[in-house]
Formats: sequence, C-alpha cells, structure tokens
Amino acid sequence: MYIESVILPAMSQSSCTKRFYIYRGDLEHRSAPGNKYHKLKHHMNAAIKQRYQAVATFGGPHSNHVDAFVNKVVELGLLPIVVVRGEVHAQLTPTLQSAASNGAILFPSQRLDYRKGLASDVRNTVDQFYDDVYWVPEGGGGGLGVLGCKDWADTIMSRVTDTDMICVASGTGTTAEGFAACEKVHHLAVFSALKGADQIVVRPIKPHLQTLLEFDECYHGGFGKMSDELLAFLKKMYELNPNLQLDPIYTGKMLYQVDQFVRQGCWEYGNTLFIHSGGLQGWRGMPAYYYPYHE
Repeated sequence: MYIESVILPAMSQSSCTKRFYIYRGDLEHRSAPGNKYHKLKHHMNAAIKQRYQAVATFGGPHSNHVDAFVNKVVELGLLPIVVVRGEVHAQLTPTLQSAASNGAILFPSQRLDYRKGLASDVRNTVDQFYDDVYWVPEGGGGGLGVLGCKDWADTIMSRVTDTDMICVASGTGTTAEGFAACEKVHHLAVFSALKGADQIVVRPIKPHLQTLLEFDECYHGGFGKMSDELLAFLKKMYELNPNLQLDPIYTGKMLYQVDQFVRQGCWEYGNTLFIHSGGLQGWRGMPAYYYPYHE
C-alpha cells in the first residue's frame, strides 16, 4: 500500500489539528498509473477473452486516459485506435505524439459528433475500416470501468482503519462511482474537474454511504485551466512534501480546494484520505514555465 501523510500549507495555522493522508496511486502501474489501470482492467480482459484484434476509445488531445489506454493495448499486442476530440493538427500534442509513435491509429472527430460517444458517426466510420473492434467508453467508463474502480476502492479500504473522509477527483465520474459502490466507504467527497458535480454519483446512493459531498471546479477558470493561485499552491506543496508531485487537472485542484476549506475553518473532518489518481503526464499539455517540479 502507498499511503503516506501529507502536509497542506493551511496546516501551518496554529489552530489546525487535522490530519491528511494520500494514497499514492501515481506510484502504481507505471504504464497506466492511478485510476487509469483500474478503469481499463476489465475492459482489457473482455477484449482478450472475446478475441478482439483492435481496441478503440475516445479522448482529448492531452488526455491521461488516451496515454494509459495506448500503453495497455500495445502491451497486450492489440491495435489501439483513438477517436480524438476536435481536429488532429499536423503538429500533434505530446500526448498524441506518444500515442502515434506507439502505433495508435488516430481519428479526428467533430466536437458535436464526439459528444455522441458510442453512438457517433465516427465510431461507425472506424467500424467500417476495422472489422473487429472492442470499444472502451471515454475515460475508461461504463459498467466495467466502475467495477474496476470499485475493486480498487475495496483494496485500498481493506487497509484503512481510521479515516473520516475519502476524497476523490473526478472527470467522467467513473472513479467516484466505483468508490461510492465500495461498502467500506462511508464518507466520500467528490471534486469534479468540470461543472455539474452533483450529477456524477448515480442516485439513489447506497445505504452504506452516509456522507456524500460534491464540489465543482470553481477556483481556476474551468477544466484544464491553471490559475496563479493553483501554481503557487503546487509549488508550496512540493516544498512541504518533496517526494510528492501532483497533477494540474485533478488531484492538485482537489488538494487546493480542501486547503482553502481548512483555511476558512469549514473542513470538519479530522482524518482525511486523498486518492492520488495519477495523471502526471497531463503536465505535457501545460506551458513548460508552469511546471513546478524542476530540480
């Protein structure tokens, strides 16, 4: 298990008696760290069991999911196909460059069609080119993705005995839904990287989940945006926790938000466990001068 204590900048306040821990999902499964491996696990097993020759998914040009997806599909000896949101420009993003160099086939998709997901026209186009394609929903979602995240939560919670709140960041909602389904998770806070946090966890929630808090991204300008305050926070976090790096889209913003709550005196939980969902490759989508972890 990769659980360690973490120091938030707000803890320097003399009145702060809170304790914070982080599960280092970023240290798991190097080719698909954090929640990425767990969301893909059952999808990959299904593709192998059903003898598919190609596996396809959807993702943005800087997507953590795309990076992990291509790595895992190649490891299995299958062909990775990625439907990319928006145009695929001649100058590919670093994430798409890695995908292409690993043998992925990239299909651009108009944004309106992309939103249709598995019902999109571009999916039909891919299926016309390739006869034997297993499809993974965006972000590794769907029932199999949720099941994989529930497995992950079960494993983590089997080793956790003294936690008042579990905190997870969310994009598609797959990880949050998996943790909500874990019977040992009684108190869960979900930090959405987008608007609409209250639509992430499916209602009605299970009786074992006594507390469910849901927060929108409301500090930094929206999904994929970086504020000066967030950058300063990440630099301070690294100063206080030199063995811990955070991503700029999910886990970093989650810790920032909790730090703000602690400063305001409105975080009432004594022992908090953050789930680091990986995503450090997301820094490749940010300007180099933002990167706070130079030696």
